[in-house]
Amino acid sequence: MIANVITRAELSDADFDHFKAIIERESGIRFHSSKKILVEARLLRRMRELKIRAYPAYLKYLRDNYKDEIVNLINCVTTNKTEFFRESFHFQVLRDTVLPEFERRKKRRLRIWSAGCSTGEEPYTIAITLLEYYGDRCPGDTRILATDIDTSVLSCACEGIYSAQSVKCIEEPLLRRYFLRGRGPDEGRVKVKDSLKKMIRFRRLNLLSDSFPMSGPFDIIFCRNVVIYFDRESQVKLFTRFHHYLDNEGYLFMGHSEALTYMSDLFSLWGRSVYRKNRQCT
Repeated sequence: MIANVITRAELSDADFDHFKAIIERESGIRFHSSKKILVEARLLRRMRELKIRAYPAYLKYLRDNYKDEIVNLINCVTTNKTEFFRESFHFQVLRDTVLPEFERRKKRRLRIWSAGCSTGEEPYTIAITLLEYYGDRCPGDTRILATDIDTSVLSCACEGIYSAQSVKCIEEPLLRRYFLRGRGPDEGRVKVKDSLKKMIRFRRLNLLSDSFPMSGPFDIIFCRNVVIYFDRESQVKLFTRFHHYLDNEGYLFMGHSEALTYMSDLFSLWGRSVYRKNRQCT
């Protein structure tokens, strides 16, 4: 059977190098040679969908159908590990320090960008945090932009439907306020309420594109556990652009294992993996 033949397919070093070059050029994601088995397995899933038997044949298919297939290739190799209230201390900082500061400054316009939003847990958590803090005082002009390069995870995020297991970390009062529990055939699943959905716009975006379609400025950018897949040159390009898009009083939230020590001219460490824009550089 085709599935058995494909299971035994092996990715040659030469073909791996071809795929690596395409993936890096299109997404900025760089795979070390130690990740060959990982890439092999992820490509294999896509090949099974297409009933393609070997990696060279998939390379040819990709080149012949590049405009449409490149999106599927990037979808299949990207990592989308996320969860609600992941690295929860960031949302405590947002609630206890950043939002009170914005309120003292009487901000009437609030813009937040979740860059690398995956299946949507991060932007929905941001929205919950805003509503829990502000209540009826939430600035009328509040918007959250959520972007990702992977169209499949964006579809999940827009739908806003999750397993009951995935929301176990959310306290019951919050679950009741912001989610609907599935019944009948949907039992065991929850759906995000429209009160959260209407705050967020989901868009596909390659963070290493030459230009971005939005205007900014953003008060807060979340870019957590994304740049670990980029080389240093790509990181510098991205964070220079973040600096441009951040408000002069803006905050940048990064993953706990990430640091910006090599860009101290643009950003200053403000808290635990939280940075502020250096205004003197504008």
